[in-house]
Amino acid sequence: MKIDEGRVVEEIRRVKPRLVLLSCPEGYLRQVEDLASRLEREFGVETMVSADLCYGVCDTADLEALKLGADLAFHIGHRSGFTRIGERTVMVDVFDDADFSKVIEKAVALLKPYRRLGLCTISQHLHSLDSAKGLLESAGFEVYVGKGHERLLDGQVMGCRFTTSFSIRGEVDALVFLGQSRFHAVGVALSSGKSTFMLDPYSETVEDMGVQAEQWGKRTVLQIYKAVDAKRFGVIVGLRDGQMLSAQAVHLKKRFQKHGREARLITLREVTEERLAPFRDLDAFIQTACPRISIDGSVFSRPVLSTPQAEALFGI
Repeated sequence: MKIDEGRVVEEIRRVKPRLVLLSCPEGYLRQVEDLASRLEREFGVETMVSADLCYGVCDTADLEALKLGADLAFHIGHRSGFTRIGERTVMVDVFDDADFSKVIEKAVALLKPYRRLGLCTISQHLHSLDSAKGLLESAGFEVYVGKGHERLLDGQVMGCRFTTSFSIRGEVDALVFLGQSRFHAVGVALSSGKSTFMLDPYSETVEDMGVQAEQWGKRTVLQIYKAVDAKRFGVIVGLRDGQMLSAQAVHLKKRFQKHGREARLITLREVTEERLAPFRDLDAFIQTACPRISIDGSVFSRPVLSTPQAEALFGI
């Protein structure tokens, strides 16, 4: 993994900050700690490293930087179409130098039934898209990469956004996801309705996501039906920067009340079974923060639905 340190140095030289806050996913903490130490030595700037969990572009530390009096906040590891977010946050790329050539070579035989392929990945592998596309085209495939939209770059998917793969579903026979994130690969399969294959460069394995996508889809529907008879709902507003959809939560509360159900608004930074346990009088929850929370919903003892699942519930 390689952090785009040039971007960090450029901003420090431009802004000349007194205090800098750095945030990143847990897997990058050691590298970011090392970077922070070097910034202090080389530029005489005070640094703070956030040890909070960091889930994506929706989870910057811009508000924390404001409260701490930091002049800059570097959000490291979640590349997007936005180079800056909020008043202080600068987006910094992390590049994974994984080699996809061997796993692509292995995938060719399995992909032969599909002439037209769509290609997508997460931020760390975006720089590998062109070379992967070239290798697949050399093997005789037509390869399509979906155009970026809003925060998404060309070919990029996020945990809550699969526009690039969804937009080309009519042009391709199957989709290929570069990386080892089953969550993202399943999301591509579910959102597109196409056969989807995950090419993992570390284990050099090719995985058909069809079975897992079907299982997750069934689990999603099951959670909706478990909430059909619920009378009292908790509607959760996420407190992370990009998840604070309070207007949406208020709207959902009013809709539940219109349907004769009780509903209460709850704010949470971390939506976990432990944090929901004290609300013993509630039968089910709707969380407006992130769809992944509900997709991983097997950890909850009561239904915790996403906004799309809530919409489906209203239709039953």
